[in-house]
Amino acid sequence: MVGELVSYKRADLAVSAFSRAGKRLVVIGAGEQLSELRRRAGPTVEVMGRQPASVIRDKYAHCRALLFPGEEDFGIVPIEAMASGRPVIAYRRGGALETVVEGRTGLFFDEQTEDSLLAAVERFEEIEETFDPADIRRHAIGFDKQVFKAKFRARAERLMEEHKAGLTRPTGSLPV
Repeated sequence: MVGELVSYKRADLAVSAFSRAGKRLVVIGAGEQLSELRRRAGPTVEVMGRQPASVIRDKYAHCRALLFPGEEDFGIVPIEAMASGRPVIAYRRGGALETVVEGRTGLFFDEQTEDSLLAAVERFEEIEETFDPADIRRHAIGFDKQVFKAKFRARAERLMEEHKAGLTRPTGSLPV
């Protein structure tokens, strides 16, 4: 798990669940919950605190999966992990629904409870070998800044052409 250690990101849920189950978890990040998470962590949970980008890239590259137990509008962390070919186990809300593809680039859990999270982890362990790192990386490339700019530009140009041809009229927004 990587991210700012604040309440809505739910690192507390991950630390509690993995400590209870005796499963290995590495948590990277700093924030208001750092000290509490370190106190709460069992022997199988390592709360590393803030780390340089090189360490984070190495952890992404060598992890089995990334945990994303919070709800965010978008969340770049799952994309970063997928760019390393790693699947994501995410809470089925918010931006994760737009970035994680169930069974292809990761799995979801439906409730922010230890039991729901651990059930998803158990499902992951059963099908872990079916995830294709190259396919996960290809999926993540679709969120690259240059890809976004190219898609946005193409859509804007198409709307301008349609407007010139009298097919559409400006609405004040550019749906992508």
